[in-house]
Amino acid sequence: MIVASIVIFGTLLLVPAFSSEAPTPNLDELDIAYAPGQAIVSFVDACIDRLGPHCDDMGDMLKGNKKDVDLDCCTALVRMGKKCHYTLLKLLTEVEEESLEIHQRGVWIWNYCVRKVETPFVGP
Repeated sequence: MIVASIVIFGTLLLVPAFSSEAPTPNLDELDIAYAPGQAIVSFVDACIDRLGPHCDDMGDMLKGNKKDVDLDCCTALVRMGKKCHYTLLKLLTEVEEESLEIHQRGVWIWNYCVRKVETPFVGP
C-alpha cells in the first residue's frame, strides 16, 4: 500500500500538467474587492479634509519641533473628532521611528485641545 502511494505520487510529480506554472491572470479582468482597504483610505481622507489647513504644522508638533498649538488648530482637531485623531496618530506611529514619543505627544495634544476648546480664554 505504501509503495503504491509512493509510485502514484512520484508519477504525478513527473506529469507536465502538474509541474507547469499557472498562467498569470489579467488583473484588469479580475473583480477584486478593495472594501476594507478602501474604507480606511476614505475615512482617513475625510479626517484630513475635516482638519483642513488649520494644523499644517501638526507633524512638527507631534515630533516635538513646535510646542504651541493655537486655538484654530485645536478647534479643527476637536471638530475632526477623537476617532479621526487617534486613527491618524496610529498610522503616523507605524511609519515613524520615535513612535512612542509621537503617540504620547498626540495624546497630550488631544487632551490639551479639548480643554482649550471647551474653556477658551476670556480676556480681562
